[in-house]
Amino acid sequence: MEQAFWNPLHFLEKLFDRNQELLQNNEFNQPANTILVKKLDWDSEFFNADIFKLEFIPDIQDLPATIEEVISLSLATNRWNVFAEVPSEEIHCFSKLTSWGFQLTETRFTYYHTLDKIQEENVCVREAGILDIPSLKATASGAVNLFDKYHADPFFSIEDANRYLETYIENCVNGFAEKVFVPDLPAPSSFVALGRIQYPGFDVFPLYRIPLTACLPANKGMHYHLCLHALLYAKSQSAKCLVMTTQSTNKAVIHNCEKLGFKFGSCTHLFSKSSN
Repeated sequence: MEQAFWNPLHFLEKLFDRNQELLQNNEFNQPANTILVKKLDWDSEFFNADIFKLEFIPDIQDLPATIEEVISLSLATNRWNVFAEVPSEEIHCFSKLTSWGFQLTETRFTYYHTLDKIQEENVCVREAGILDIPSLKATASGAVNLFDKYHADPFFSIEDANRYLETYIENCVNGFAEKVFVPDLPAPSSFVALGRIQYPGFDVFPLYRIPLTACLPANKGMHYHLCLHALLYAKSQSAKCLVMTTQSTNKAVIHNCEKLGFKFGSCTHLFSKSSN
């Protein structure tokens, strides 16, 4: 069976020379001529709509004429949203998605760091606790990037997009992330969440990812130091790599990635279509 799914972290397989046989238990492993779609239950409940992720479109001529034929939308509520994160190399999919009525909403860059030659730390950083949640929620919704998936897609209201970010960081502090790092201040206005990647074939050593980070002007410059602390923590856990994804428009984060020694891993494009 040939792998048939899009994954922005595929570059890790080549980076660490992982045998494809190690990945055969991946839950997304499907025949190469299969359209793969997944309903996101948590997201659907949160947004009170049916949220689907289109995981893969095969490069074949005989495909359905509409996305409605792919997903049984008769089982959906009167509100639905379908999105796909497509590698920039999959150019054959772009015209098919647009013919189905999808629109480009975001372009993402994923960077990686192999945790060598990390600079020394000179700023005090601590782990976030329950008492930090109010200030971190305010940071998450206050440091909005208008080009991220939820703010760029008109299906999601600004209020819902902000509430999603607030809920995400609150869950991270409550255990969804392994660590949330903040400046050693009474009411921090910046944070970096850090968690392990569950990636088939890589269980012999830990891989880490920064899934969410934000910084308000009150903590200007702290994004760099918090990411540095995350790198040092990952290295202390005998990790081999840390990855971080950001929007192609987020020049400040890209600058810090390059300054910290991250390398470019992949580029993906997010397309979406909704019922309104």
